[in-house]
Amino acid sequence: MKLVVASKADPVSTAIGRMLIENYEFKPIGKDLHQKGEVLLKFIEEKHIYANGLGEDLSPDLMIIVSSHRSEAGVKALLAHPVGNWGLDVSMGGLPRTLSPTSAAALYKALHSLQECASNLGVDGWKIGLEVTHHGPATDVPTIFMEAGGPPDEIPEARVLEVIASACMRMLKPFTRVPPAATGFGGGHYAPRFTRLALNKEYSFGHMCPKYAMPVGRELIVQAFQKTLEAPRIAVLDWKGLRGKDRELIISVLEDLGIEWVKA
Repeated sequence: MKLVVASKADPVSTAIGRMLIENYEFKPIGKDLHQKGEVLLKFIEEKHIYANGLGEDLSPDLMIIVSSHRSEAGVKALLAHPVGNWGLDVSMGGLPRTLSPTSAAALYKALHSLQECASNLGVDGWKIGLEVTHHGPATDVPTIFMEAGGPPDEIPEARVLEVIASACMRMLKPFTRVPPAATGFGGGHYAPRFTRLALNKEYSFGHMCPKYAMPVGRELIVQAFQKTLEAPRIAVLDWKGLRGKDRELIISVLEDLGIEWVKA
């Protein structure tokens, strides 16, 4: 069973949830809970990033949280990303130095579904990509975020939100092939190198750790692999997007763990 979560504290999230009900025939089965086949849609009162333990009562195989995206630079984007904190700061939810489980296959399918649905709906001029692992909630459920947005406090038009709603449903259908799962290290917040590799169908990415979050210790590196459903046995290093000392630390841990690594 799959679970889609919409937060009433996020107007964009709420609007996407309502679109799913109206356009995809989700039927009510309880308070703030709807269902279509093997997919549940749940509305929650609190902001999703602060809802630690979210989804654990329903034990889904995968949780997709639909959300707004904020860009101080005003970049309009349709994005997917895993969840967790590489550091001690929990101002955006979650727990310190704790990653939530994720799925590389789900993120890959989400990325390609966003691209396909944006094209089908004639949504142009929007950046489509992955983001690195960041913010809450902390949960034991394999989780991804799917987001739409740009300038703070600006709600995208309905056609853009429909891209997220339709991509949610598209990604839950079978894909002919998903490339090998990998964990990414280095680069910026919008993971341009990992996005390109995923769009080129070379790798599917689970957790991704950016340059700004480093250095990270062995425990977090291990978490990044263990908390990806596909248990990746390869790491992709954004070589120019890593400081030399961080590369050395990561490679040392990877080789000790017997995990293959490649430059990108």
